[in-house]
Amino acid sequence: MKDDEGSRSDLELDVPFRPVMGRRSSPDKHRVPRFGVQLYRAARKLGGLRGAPRAPKARRGLIAVRAPRELSRRCVVKARYVAMSGTGQQRAKVHLAYLERDGVERDGSPGQLYGADETFTRESVVNEIADEKRQFRFIVSPEDGAELDLKEFTRQLMAQVEKDTGRRLIWAAVNHHNTDNPHVHIVVRGVDRDGDEVRIDGRYIGQEMRWRAQEIVTRELGLRPERELSYGPSPDIRRGAFTTIDRTIALHQSADKTLSPRQVAEIPASERPACFARLETLERMNLAARQPGGGWHLDRAWETTLKEMGAHAEAMERLTRAVPTIARERLRVVSVGKAFEPVEGVVRAKGLHDELGGEMYAAVETPAGAAYYVRLRPEVAHELREGEKVRLTSPTEKWVKANDHILVQAATRNGSIYDPTQHQRALEASYRASRPATGPTPAELVAANLRRLERLERYGLVTRLARGCWRIPSDLVAQLEARERTHPRHHVQVERLEPVRQLGRKRGPEMSR
Repeated sequence: MKDDEGSRSDLELDVPFRPVMGRRSSPDKHRVPRFGVQLYRAARKLGGLRGAPRAPKARRGLIAVRAPRELSRRCVVKARYVAMSGTGQQRAKVHLAYLERDGVERDGSPGQLYGADETFTRESVVNEIADEKRQFRFIVSPEDGAELDLKEFTRQLMAQVEKDTGRRLIWAAVNHHNTDNPHVHIVVRGVDRDGDEVRIDGRYIGQEMRWRAQEIVTRELGLRPERELSYGPSPDIRRGAFTTIDRTIALHQSADKTLSPRQVAEIPASERPACFARLETLERMNLAARQPGGGWHLDRAWETTLKEMGAHAEAMERLTRAVPTIARERLRVVSVGKAFEPVEGVVRAKGLHDELGGEMYAAVETPAGAAYYVRLRPEVAHELREGEKVRLTSPTEKWVKANDHILVQAATRNGSIYDPTQHQRALEASYRASRPATGPTPAELVAANLRRLERLERYGLVTRLARGCWRIPSDLVAQLEARERTHPRHHVQVERLEPVRQLGRKRGPEMSR
């Protein structure tokens, strides 16, 4: 299809009108825009429709992807979207900078961002875009990534994603070869090249994008040898972390964490032997138990436990690389939310703890010959410098947040129901009257309230209702204050003692995780 820009002497549509009756017979056929869309674009080219700029339109792609064959090459796709409200834009820039850190390319050089072709510029993924509500982050890890040209693979994959979703996406990627499994980090902007809001179907993100990746790897490297079916992915069977096999098991389990014989039979035949072997491993880890008749019962927290085990193992590996001279038994990983004795030492390394979410870490070596791995918020870690002395403490964290009082007040005026749309309108009316020069917008304030409500829902303190509303108890603040006494939580506070560039200053600003 030609670009939307330019002009023509007569009303000529970009794509010939080709009506097709019924459903598409193949997901790979070229999608023809609706006639009204074609007419609208043609009118814009002739200089028409010059009224007020249209608001970005949210639309989902139409997707139909065939499941991979039994011997297709395998690939893992992890995904997350992050909000751009508040400090989201600054956090996105910090996250991108760490994806480009030293030593991630095949030759040990810094990571190189790239896009669909050689016209790509870094500014396209760094500069702010009006009305961008979110960004999508993907980690794509082909099982045979070491045998692939990851840049070419990624370009093929994203071209296919654009076809599947019917969107001209703004994206960038960087390859990482600094692990046992070479992989690609992809960032997709929340507004496409046509100025429309980007939304991607959850099923596509969770499953069909992976299938597309498998198609490309299989096309490049050929089918897996049949002997691999009998051997299975043996490292994953024994791994103390949440694996691709666990993801298959979780997909087929019931809400009560059981796998009936019927559910076991629904697992694809090619994946069933590996799942059985993995379940036996989980049984030895006391995370699964056999049931009569060939079924299984899984521990209520089996997925969380495996993910925590994997995160701890990764933290120990990073700590070992940061301070290779310290014995493993002297390495400590600070648990989130737990109290610990104050630690003073030198920052030896920092980086991304969560490569999707953006949470960071610092490795601190003490004079006593120990080392600590501590997770930090991006804005806190960003201020630290390798080689400076710091003091880590774990003060008690307040359960009650500032917006909890606001939520209770807004809900009390509406019969204990918090309506975000109604609240935003009230805030906008107040802003028009006071005209504040700085501070968050009404939309940003309401978005922060919704994030807080989602967390309170996990604690069982509020209830989600239909149409985006929430039921908030009038004694919410009192309940949170009670939890401060019964369920104390601790956060990491970082005090800079001797910054690298200012060794004369003995006490620096304090920062909280």
